[in-house]
Amino acid sequence: MIQKIRFYINFWFNGVSKYNIHSPMIHEFIENVLDNNIKYYAFLGIEHYRKILLKDSTLLTLNDFGQGSKSIKSKKITLKKLTKKVQSTPNKAQLLFKLVNYFQCTNILEIGTSLGLTTAYLSNANKKASITTIEGDPIIYKLAHANFKKLGLKNIKIINSSFDETLPKLLKNKFDLIFFDGNHSKEATLKYFNWSLEYLNDEIIFVFDDIYWSKGMRSAWDEISKSSSVKLSLDLFSLGIIFFKNNREKEHINLIHPCNFY
Repeated sequence: MIQKIRFYINFWFNGVSKYNIHSPMIHEFIENVLDNNIKYYAFLGIEHYRKILLKDSTLLTLNDFGQGSKSIKSKKITLKKLTKKVQSTPNKAQLLFKLVNYFQCTNILEIGTSLGLTTAYLSNANKKASITTIEGDPIIYKLAHANFKKLGLKNIKIINSSFDETLPKLLKNKFDLIFFDGNHSKEATLKYFNWSLEYLNDEIIFVFDDIYWSKGMRSAWDEISKSSSVKLSLDLFSLGIIFFKNNREKEHINLIHPCNFY
């Protein structure tokens, strides 16, 4: 916690508010995504289901919780505790919904399914989109698969596999959004980023979760934002968003906004 406070103080000193940004593209993004306060109908169903999971005391034995679950100290955990520990907050998941809805992303890859609540938001943001999501733990995979059925989601393909094994094959597809929310080590994050660079297109967007989760993730985010391939790196503290459009000058922005605390 102390480390994260230090990270935010540094972020704040180097940050700008939306009133100091001159790019029309970024202003439109802030207005239509970050400042969009609409509570879409889909939010109600997903959050109702989250409440059900948060009351479920079923004991689970996990096989692979890896670097993304620093707060999980044991392989044995109740479903309600797992939901609380590993799922994106409602605000963060709804931000992703609005991002997909605004850019009308049609082919989305999520690296790290968890219980699938964030996936459900991605799915509902554009019903014509195809969502591919990878989960390494077979127990969590089965739970997420069941959750998608209960939520009536039909545009999701979930794969139970290690990221290292599956990503090189999957990335050959033309994705327009990749959400990196799996292995939260510096080495893995940079590896998956560099693999993804091989299949870039002008319209693709990368979103990185938990960029201030650890010193390693902070360092990985620094390297990613400085990559010569990246045209705009938008640091929201809670998330990092990368754009690659070649018709703009390279720019990095630490945006001070309420979403910093999602």
